[in-house]
Amino acid sequence: MSKMDTKDFLIGAVIGSIVGASAAMLFTPKSGRELRTDINEKANQAKDKTVELTHAAKEKGTEYSQLAKEKSDEWSKVAKEQWNKVADRTVGISNKAAQMGEDLASDVKELMENEKAEGKKLAKQVVKEIEETKEKLKDDVEEFKDK
Repeated sequence: MSKMDTKDFLIGAVIGSIVGASAAMLFTPKSGRELRTDINEKANQAKDKTVELTHAAKEKGTEYSQLAKEKSDEWSKVAKEQWNKVADRTVGISNKAAQMGEDLASDVKELMENEKAEGKKLAKQVVKEIEETKEKLKDDVEEFKDK
């Protein structure tokens, strides 16, 4: 129940008790003096009960308010801790991804340089073989002419 519903219920209960007690006393055959005495006693009892219920309601309200504050603080702390863990992991993953990217770029660059060097070697070898073949053909043509 909300605060307003509880308050309304308590007020209704007290008023209902007073009306019920008053009706019971009014329909009971008593003298005026006895009736007034009974009404005063019942009114004092109702007043005391009202004060007691009000005090109990305030205590419970304070208790619940404190409990809610403690739980709220506790949940906030847990949420902050979880957020910090997620943030730390995110930073770690981001750093790891950046490092992996740098490593990959370095590996690709090294591979390209190696392939370039191998390509130059192969080109030199092909040129050398072409030159050798050219010389051999030239020698073969000379030899063929001489025959």
